[in-house]
Amino acid sequence: MKQILPLIISFFFIVSFTTKSDSLSENKKSNSKTLISKKADTLNNNASNQVNKNEYNNLGLFFEIITAVGSIATFGSFIFLFRRDKDKQAQIDELTNIVSTLTSLKDIENQKLNLSIRPDINLNGSGYQGTDGEWHLGIENTGEKTTLTKLELISDGLILHNEHIPFVMEKKSTRKIFARTNTTKHVKDCKFELKIYHTDKIGNLHIVIFKGIGSTVRERETINCA
Repeated sequence: MKQILPLIISFFFIVSFTTKSDSLSENKKSNSKTLISKKADTLNNNASNQVNKNEYNNLGLFFEIITAVGSIATFGSFIFLFRRDKDKQAQIDELTNIVSTLTSLKDIENQKLNLSIRPDINLNGSGYQGTDGEWHLGIENTGEKTTLTKLELISDGLILHNEHIPFVMEKKSTRKIFARTNTTKHVKDCKFELKIYHTDKIGNLHIVIFKGIGSTVRERETINCA
């Protein structure tokens, strides 16, 4: 019995050591698997992060390309609009020049027309009769046909009579305008300003003004309203 007891103890020691060894071996295997799994996860995470980083970089590059293309398109649109506006302005300037030229030509033609039909009323003698205070002023149309439309006499002693208005005066025709005294002042001492309104063939207004005293005309002025 004493001989068998050491054998039993030795057996249990061997079994216990074997169990512990197996347990240690299993723990080592488990730790190895865990370490390998962590390394694999780390590698997968690194790979995933690298992929995500690459995708982010690619996405950023894509947006940069879109932004660049948009900038180029915007710049191109600006150039197009600027060119179009510049061409439009050039067309407007050209049309303005044409209109200005045509207007100038029209003005020149109108001036030529007005000159070609313009009347010209000049003095053709004047006089008075002291006995009855009659006064007259003779006029002649040395220009084109005209129609007398109004007579206006400003005087300190004369008033118009026998006006015969309207009155047509052909070229080279004459007529007399009559007035008489309306005060005790002698006719030879009466100052006067006579305005003769008349229109040409196309209706342009002209005014001729005679100023003087008695039968003496000291000033003549013509106003051509066209």
